[in-house]
Amino acid sequence: MQMNRKETGMPFHSTRISIIGCCHVGTTCAYALLQSRLCREIILIDEAQDLVHGEALDLQQSVPLGMPVKIFAGGYKDAAASSIVVLTVGAPVKFTGSRLDLLAANINVLRACVRKLMAENFDGVLLLATNPVDILTFVAQKESGLPVCQVIGSGTLIDTERFRFILGESLNVDARSVDASMIGEHGDSSVAVWSAAQVGGVPLAIYPGAEALPSREELLAKVRRAGPEVFALKGNTCFAIASCVTRICEAILRDERSVLVVSTLMTGQYGLRDVCLSTPCIVGKSGVETVLELRLDEMERKALEHSAETLQGAYARLYTT
Repeated sequence: MQMNRKETGMPFHSTRISIIGCCHVGTTCAYALLQSRLCREIILIDEAQDLVHGEALDLQQSVPLGMPVKIFAGGYKDAAASSIVVLTVGAPVKFTGSRLDLLAANINVLRACVRKLMAENFDGVLLLATNPVDILTFVAQKESGLPVCQVIGSGTLIDTERFRFILGESLNVDARSVDASMIGEHGDSSVAVWSAAQVGGVPLAIYPGAEALPSREELLAKVRRAGPEVFALKGNTCFAIASCVTRICEAILRDERSVLVVSTLMTGQYGLRDVCLSTPCIVGKSGVETVLELRLDEMERKALEHSAETLQGAYARLYTT
């Protein structure tokens, strides 16, 4: 049975964030967290010892120009004493199509990391940013035995921000004034919630200039292609996801109770169970404190059910092929 920190007497650092996996996403997350001035300690963990020490040194040397933050290469015992552990680890495979294609390569790597972490009695928030993030969030929750609220996937927060950016650019308005969400899978079955989209409180359907927007199908395709397009051009995606990870960490460490679109286990919301996918959630010091269920129209609800079936099918196929 998993013991908590109080039972083991292990140390706890409330402003420590550990990152497991120090390739493009992990190190960019570390830099974004450093620049955010959010935490006092950042621990980097990776099997490539020279790499992780080099990245830690590089980041340490930028500290004198900012706030005092301790950054060092560590191990799973260090991570277990963290408030948040960010998992960006994955197998060295090339992304060529659907994010679901990465499942077979990444699931065993993720399981091994979660087991090592839980062997040290970790009891903080586990934040997943490895693809396919929804299925791996489901696996991490089952493997860790942590409460559902403490295992979070970055999910469609990044898709939501891409959606807002694309709508803002198309309407020539600040993207921060656009309130629109992408839910479901972080992938090819993601769902745009058109029925709730607003600009400055005005429903998108009646916003001036909205009639000149490309079709919903074109805009949705553009959102879904955004990540693969960046990957095709530069070989990775790192800055946008690092911003999302930092924003989630901020909501947790500051106990903001902010509403963020993140991936969590469905326990009856939308009539769905046994699948992790994204919906707006209140995020605070315990992780996902409340799961919000949007009022979807019939088409959106069917699309979300299809997204859930897609994720469950990919997980099931892993054990039947």
